[in-house]
Amino acid sequence: MPNYNSRKERKRAEEEILNKIQTLETDNQQEISKSVPVEKEDKMIQGTFWMTFGSIFSRLLGALYIIPWNAMMGASAEMGNALFAVGYTPYQLFLSIGIAGFPSAMSKQIAQYNAKGEYYQGQELFKKSSLFMVATGILSAGLMYVLAPAIGANSPGISVEANTLVIRSLAPALLIVPIMSLIRGYFQGYQNMVPSAITQVVEQVIRVVYILLATFVVMNIFQGQFPTAVAHSTFAAFVGAVASLIMLMWYYQKHMRKYGAVIERSSTGQKLNTTQAIKEMIKESIPFIIIGSGITFSKLIDQFTFKPIMQRTTEFDAKTISTLYGLFSFNADKLIMIIISLAVGMAATSIPLLVENYIKGNVKQLGNQIRQIFELFAFAMFPAAFGMMIVAAPIYNVFYPITELSPVGVRLLAISSVMSVILGAFTIVSSILQSFGKHLEAILYLIIGLVAKLVLQYPFIMLFGTAGALYATGLGFTITMILSLIKIYRLVPFNVKETGRMTGLIALSTGYMVAAAYFVSRLLGLFMAPDRKITALLFVLIIAGVGAGVYVYLLLKLRVADKILGSRVESLREKLRIS
Repeated sequence: MPNYNSRKERKRAEEEILNKIQTLETDNQQEISKSVPVEKEDKMIQGTFWMTFGSIFSRLLGALYIIPWNAMMGASAEMGNALFAVGYTPYQLFLSIGIAGFPSAMSKQIAQYNAKGEYYQGQELFKKSSLFMVATGILSAGLMYVLAPAIGANSPGISVEANTLVIRSLAPALLIVPIMSLIRGYFQGYQNMVPSAITQVVEQVIRVVYILLATFVVMNIFQGQFPTAVAHSTFAAFVGAVASLIMLMWYYQKHMRKYGAVIERSSTGQKLNTTQAIKEMIKESIPFIIIGSGITFSKLIDQFTFKPIMQRTTEFDAKTISTLYGLFSFNADKLIMIIISLAVGMAATSIPLLVENYIKGNVKQLGNQIRQIFELFAFAMFPAAFGMMIVAAPIYNVFYPITELSPVGVRLLAISSVMSVILGAFTIVSSILQSFGKHLEAILYLIIGLVAKLVLQYPFIMLFGTAGALYATGLGFTITMILSLIKIYRLVPFNVKETGRMTGLIALSTGYMVAAAYFVSRLLGLFMAPDRKITALLFVLIIAGVGAGVYVYLLLKLRVADKILGSRVESLREKLRIS
């Protein structure tokens, strides 16, 4: 023990020791930071690309299989689609319970730990949360299996037995999907979107292969009943999830080989309080459950109220009502989810990036990121949504059999296409609010929108028929979106003028695209009709090609693409000789 001649010498020695400790901690942190890839300025765009690629490709594949599936189902196709929707809507709710919002919360928590250099604590939280996910998966699967008869009895469909069979066939997937989703959230916290994107594609490919093989065997080889084929088609969610989980484990091992040493070096010697951490995760995840299930809650309102309202306001029989329910809850929904997946990809990418800057207090950077998110949203969603609206008739005929109710299906698809912009915007603004920890506000705004939907459901269906359910959904989520936007601006003022200018230019370009596409569709209609799948597909390809060409040209001409995607588009402008 050293001796000090005075109190000043002792104090000076203590200060030197503290300075050395701080220097060592700083050096260690710098070493860790060198080992972790530095975030690039275009991280948002890269992450959005991978997430939207995975989401869109899997959604597109999930829609394309409908063509051969409907052909194998034959005359039972429309009822099969309705039965499919009866099973998947409650499945999405029980999936939210099973996942418990942990993937999004995990993504946020990992981003927070990484921003502070506490990689080891994030790893420990992930391991303990995995066990919790297994438990919630078992619980949600059991609940769905037990409650299936009650849900089936209050849903449109051919019979309670058929509804129950389909709902129960989805229960096994709940055992796998929660842990699978948690691993994806872990990677997203590291701002690595590749595993999520690739495994989404793998999951969907395996799922679709099983659906088509099982349906062919049931309907064509054994000449079985269509509810059995639908049950096998929904059970395919379990098969796809298993394949995805196996691949995610491979990605995780690869990740640990790269970051294992970094994670170990960041250990401070303090053990993570697992119980407290899980409690915090649950507290953090409950809002994600509610907000993430917002669109599903709206679908459940339709599932439980559409049939009784239609029975009171129309003279349609039960079979017709079930078919009409399937037209918008399955047929149209299956296609617009391709568009909404754009917003889902952006939301998943934005959460960890926003959290990191929020933790660091980078208000200016936050404002720029929010503006960039809104501009990216308009850039991708506007042409996709309004483009699908224009080609609603031919694209509907490509995917679904042409029947006497096809005109109704086309109209519902066109309305749903426009509504997808509202639902996508809701997904984005809710994710931004949650990134700032404003969970109560996000939940309150959602409740207000759902109450509006519920209140408007009966009068709108009475006035507008089947489309009334979509109008009620659109207006309800518009209210939620506006309230959320106001709150976001109050929290982080962003450049509204610049955002409005860019959005206006994108809207203008979209308007010209729609006009050109409409003109071409009318011109093509003079020579052929999209009443067969081949001609309908030709319609879609020609119209989409013209529309995309106009949209890209205008964005390059107006320099909008440069602002959103960066200088990399300059070479494209030079190749196309656009000044």
